[in-house]
Amino acid sequence: MSNNNQLHMLPLSSRKELTTLVENRRAYTLANHELNIFETYEASSLVPLQFNDLVIINMIKGKKVMHLQEKISFDYFPGETLLLPEYTKMKIDFPEARLESPTQCTAITVSADKISEVVNYLNEFYPKKGSDANWSFQLDKFHFSNNEELVRLTNRLFQVSLSHDIHKEALADLALKELMIRIMQMQGLLVLQENGASKNSSTFHFVKQYIAENLTEKLTVEHICAKVGMSKSALARAFKAEFGVSLMEFVIRERILQAKKILRAADSVKEACFAAGFSDVNYFIRLFKQREGLTPGQFKAQG
Repeated sequence: MSNNNQLHMLPLSSRKELTTLVENRRAYTLANHELNIFETYEASSLVPLQFNDLVIINMIKGKKVMHLQEKISFDYFPGETLLLPEYTKMKIDFPEARLESPTQCTAITVSADKISEVVNYLNEFYPKKGSDANWSFQLDKFHFSNNEELVRLTNRLFQVSLSHDIHKEALADLALKELMIRIMQMQGLLVLQENGASKNSSTFHFVKQYIAENLTEKLTVEHICAKVGMSKSALARAFKAEFGVSLMEFVIRERILQAKKILRAADSVKEACFAAGFSDVNYFIRLFKQREGLTPGQFKAQG
């Protein structure tokens, strides 16, 4: 899972603060969340971890191998986020941790009351349009790459949580609420991208299908709206409200995903460019590197 949107590294613990070389923990507790900063200074395996609340986990430096509920295992790198329900059993490997190069990871636990407050507010005042689904965290979409919004909000939450600002609680609450909303929007987008028709409205599913079937054509918001039978403003507002991105941003993301599939099939960068709907190879290379952190050629070389 390649990603260029990495969080700022937080100050490492001083030697006086170290109580262990494996998952040394510092905790900053606020009214509705707790920020835990973990550092590991030596290679280790199957380190157990569990939280009593829903937890947002961010990898900041180094590499971990996650084993969840003894069923799911995967590598975990900076630029990625995990959202796990309360009491999830984890065992963690730190294959590359060293005294001179520790891993750093954060865990933001969120109280059940705060989750209910935010979800209930959204469902009452901003119900999903044209969909039977309500706002909620979709815990089957628990592992995702950061985007610019998630990075901005998470860094802001870190900054406030570690500060001595007199308005710390209020500022942290605002950042936490927005972060939760953006995560729910991202999860909804992941469902749409993976053809989750049952969890999205028929309108959005039709939009997804139409874009997928016409990816190499010149797609515009006006053209898509005409096919859906909605005004440009109505569809644009509804799409942005549900998924947190514009309709044309979604088209770009779909084209990048298609290009990655083609590159994995060993086709050339030029073929991937045109087959994914881009009309200019140089623009495609610049955009791909901006979004993925490496050029199409480098991505292809990774296999």
